[in-house]
Amino acid sequence: MDKLSVFDRLYYRANRNKAFIAVNSAVAFLLSVVLITLAVFFDNPLVVSFGLFLLLYCFFSMGKTAGLIYTVFFIFLNLILFLKTTQGENPAPFAVYVVLAVLFSYVAMKDIEWIEMKEGQYELWESELEKERIDYTEKMHKLNGVIEANKERIKNYLKLNEIAQKLTSALDRKVIVKIINEGMNTILGKKDAEFMLLIRDEDNDTFYPAIDEHEKETFIKGIIKVYRKDPFDDWIIKNKCTLVIKNIDEDFRFKLVRRDWIKFKSMIAIPLVANSNIIGLLKFYSKVASMFDNEDARLLNYLGDLCTNAVQNAMLYSKTRELATRDGLTGLFIRRHFMEKLDEEYKRAKELSETFSYLMIDIDHFKECNDTHGHTFGDKVLKILGEFLKDNLRDIDIIGRYGGEEFAIVLPNTNLNGARFVAERIRGNFEKLIINVNETERKKLTLSVGGIEFNAKRKLGEMVNNADKALYHSKENGRNKVTFWEDIRDEK
Repeated sequence: MDKLSVFDRLYYRANRNKAFIAVNSAVAFLLSVVLITLAVFFDNPLVVSFGLFLLLYCFFSMGKTAGLIYTVFFIFLNLILFLKTTQGENPAPFAVYVVLAVLFSYVAMKDIEWIEMKEGQYELWESELEKERIDYTEKMHKLNGVIEANKERIKNYLKLNEIAQKLTSALDRKVIVKIINEGMNTILGKKDAEFMLLIRDEDNDTFYPAIDEHEKETFIKGIIKVYRKDPFDDWIIKNKCTLVIKNIDEDFRFKLVRRDWIKFKSMIAIPLVANSNIIGLLKFYSKVASMFDNEDARLLNYLGDLCTNAVQNAMLYSKTRELATRDGLTGLFIRRHFMEKLDEEYKRAKELSETFSYLMIDIDHFKECNDTHGHTFGDKVLKILGEFLKDNLRDIDIIGRYGGEEFAIVLPNTNLNGARFVAERIRGNFEKLIINVNETERKKLTLSVGGIEFNAKRKLGEMVNNADKALYHSKENGRNKVTFWEDIRDEK
């Protein structure tokens, strides 16, 4: 904008301040009238000029029309002065004054035009400035929105960085699930969502939950039922990319999937890929359609990447630990680890007021068989019995090689009658087995079994000793039989 003169500033201000116009006009008008009156009375053209100058300021500050009125009024006034002075001795100064006044009026009119032009420029500049101000305000509003969004993103990424550090040292699947839950709460906030971490079993190529149903803790929001042939899992395995479902009812990819077991509306399922192989799945569900936005998907994918390394480390640790806790011949738990599992089950049953049963198994005449047919055949028998027990018991049952030809079993949530049924089934089915000694010789073997049901009043060591006594009773009373401590305790 051009630099304004003092006169311009006054005029610019006067045209935008009504109070300023009123005061200046009133003062100028009064002074003009006073000065013109004095000039006429004293016949002084200088005073008249000054008075008319003030009158000029009063009129043209109000616009071009006022300037024209001023000019007519000025000429009329000077004619009066001229007629008055013609009666005197020296009229010349007034004639000169009239000429000067006309010239001055012309200059004043030009000034008025220039000022009005300036006023138009000012209004244009003001309009442009207003547009710039509006644009600036809108940009600032958008920028503030971006800043706030970035602040939230930075906050989430800092939280996820903390979660990444926790996952780095997490080697237990339950700990990983707990950390994932923390990450989900960070990303989704108060959104109603559930999640599941699935681990891939390489042996049978199926996915299973990282935690079992009975292991669920209060920190987990929910868990979805797992189906062996899950169409969503199949889609992820085939495409090896994240599956995003905004609304299952409108997703054409899964129109043929049965709706009776689908309990969600929207889902994000992330494959955990390590060395080009899917080792697990991380699924987030919601009963609300379109629950997850693009930012949620991006952050959950990042969380999935973090989980991949954690799951891989946990699987390697689990395998290493498994090798350290398993008997090399039978694949069953070694005695030390089995006793740790037994102690855990004992404490769990006591805390939850549940029950379980404990069995001890011994191969009848194993020493004679070993001495007669050699240690190779003896190892074969032990391996066969280990496989036999795994095939005839539940996944939740705990089996261990207690020592030599002795084996031990923990049957969770199994009372005395249930344990007796299981023990008799094991004994009866095993005696039917025909084991090849060599190409020409075959042999049958039998088992002696001792058992006991959990009693909260009985210590764990006492429970194990009583089961051992029940096993000894079976061996001393003909072998190939099942005896429970509850059957013989009154005899002791």
